[in-house]
Parts: sequence; structure tokens; C-alpha cells
Amino acid sequence: MSSVRPSYVLRTSSVKVELVKAIRRFTVRPVLPDALHPLSDLARNLRWSWHAETRELFQSVDPERWAASDGDPVRLLGSVPHARLAELAEDRRFLRRLGAAADDLTDYVTGDRWYQSQAEARPARPNCPPPSPTSHRSSASRPRCRSTPAASASSPGTI
Repeated sequence: MSSVRPSYVLRTSSVKVELVKAIRRFTVRPVLPDALHPLSDLARNLRWSWHAETRELFQSVDPERWAASDGDPVRLLGSVPHARLAELAEDRRFLRRLGAAADDLTDYVTGDRWYQSQAEARPARPNCPPPSPTSHRSSASRPRCRSTPAASASSPGTI
């Protein structure tokens, strides 16, 4: 009987590693317990990046995984074991902090800010329609409003 070497055995000195370009990337989004659903909202809003309390909340989920995810809450939530999520869903202290952070985000998103209060102080431009809330064009590509000759003649300071 001849000794046949299996083809799947590799010698470590002759292993060639080739890099393969990824065709698609997938983001793993865990199914969070109902009590932890606000974590998803907090993770998908970039406010966490400058809001220290929200970053601290995510870090408290799992400090080691938070560091391993480079402080990315979406990656963190995708890597936390279900057992840890279930444990957090029962932790009353964590849930109070989560509720406070979620309420704070809601106030931040829905509340009036300085810019909204300036709308009343700015004079309306004549013959210019208000900007469309769905318009995403840059100001450079937006057509300029032109005053009609009658409006220009009646405007103070025009020649």
C-alpha cells in the first residue's frame, strides 16, 4: 500500500494567503428586548458621538466590547451576547439611565433650537418661495430669487 498524503494538509511554510475584495458588507443588528429598544434609536442617531452621557451608557453595556468596537454603538450592539442583553433588560438602574438618555434625545430632536427662533426675526425675501423641506440641493445649485421690477422700484435703497 502506498502512502498517499491528503490534499488538504498544508505546510505552514508554504501557505499563501490572498486577500479577497469583499462583495458586500453586512451590519448585524441584534433583536433587542423590548425594554432595550431605545438603545437602537440612540445608536442610529449621531448625537452619541458628542454626548458624553450616551457614550457612557453604551460603554456600560460591555466595557471590553465597547473598546473592541472602537466606540461604535452599532457594532457594540451587534457583538453583545443575548444573555447580556437579557441581563440589562432586567437591570432597573440601567433602564433608568436608558430612559433618561432616550428622553433627552427626544427633547433634543423635537425641541426648538436657536435657529428656529430666528425665523421670525429674519425678513422675508420678496418673490422667493420658502425652501422645500425635501430639497437637498446645495445653495450653490439653487436658483437665485429675482425681484420683479415693480418690487425693486418700491424697495428702499434700490437704483
